[in-house]
Amino acid sequence: MGLEELAKRLADVGRLGMTPALAEKLKLRSEDAIRGQLMSMTDGDRGPLGVYFLAIYVVDDTDLFDDGEIYWWSIPVLVDTKGKASWSPVSGLPAGATPHKCGSQEWMTNLSLSDPPLLAVIPEDPEVAACVVRLAIYDDDGKPADLGTAISEGHDAISSCVREGLPGAGQIIVPVRDAIYKSLKAEDDDILIDEDITIRRGESARFNVGLIGSMVSAKARAYFVVRDELLTETGGPIGLRKGEVGRITFASELKRGGRVSVFARGADVECPVFGNLTTDMPFVGKILDERLVKTLAGGFDVTGRGPAKVVAFYTPP
Repeated sequence: MGLEELAKRLADVGRLGMTPALAEKLKLRSEDAIRGQLMSMTDGDRGPLGVYFLAIYVVDDTDLFDDGEIYWWSIPVLVDTKGKASWSPVSGLPAGATPHKCGSQEWMTNLSLSDPPLLAVIPEDPEVAACVVRLAIYDDDGKPADLGTAISEGHDAISSCVREGLPGAGQIIVPVRDAIYKSLKAEDDDILIDEDITIRRGESARFNVGLIGSMVSAKARAYFVVRDELLTETGGPIGLRKGEVGRITFASELKRGGRVSVFARGADVECPVFGNLTTDMPFVGKILDERLVKTLAGGFDVTGRGPAKVVAFYTPP
């Protein structure tokens, strides 16, 4: 995305659930000020990491006679090497999306692969050990869920939390989740997913940057990607019809040790270089060796077995 676009998104006072009063309470700074904060999070060529929500596959929408109305929301928290939790408008705020009709065994179509929702931002700081994101996906069973009001309640709740030094992510997630949950009257709705995603630094993984992760339950599957805001490049997304062949390329020269990950939504996709992408396994990631660098130098082909969308990410070593 780049620091300019990321700063614009983090400073957006028009996002779901934000109001001028809440922006002031949260001490939400201007786009220029946030850009400066993001620049301070860089380390040489490495930038802050953005965690983006790619897709939801609904296994069981829990509705017997009609498609479900599926909504989601999230809460991001950073945890340092001592286990202390913190939050900040620059590392992300509660987010969500209003109910969208989707049946069982279907992909949600209101998540954009070209402009996916931002879940969290991880600074290039050795003291940050993990990013925890509470991700909730529900099927709306009663009165239509008012996500705008609920996320406002979440913003209000997180503004009342101490910004850093709390003994664990739950000290932030629990009160904010409670505020959103109560506003939605979510006890009347069906849980598809309501769990924490924990992305850890690791000795060399660097929060699995460039790779796609997932959270899976019996009723839904959620997919996300971690991008370096200065380095990660996107190939696509491209749309495919049945039997159509598409080529995904990257503008920069691929290097040994770099990471390429591919994600497909919709019908199964044939991908000779990486293997077929299916509903059960819609993503793949590889660390490039010399052979793969040469193979992928001009891009790689994907073929749709039906209507599908494919996106790929490359992150240099």
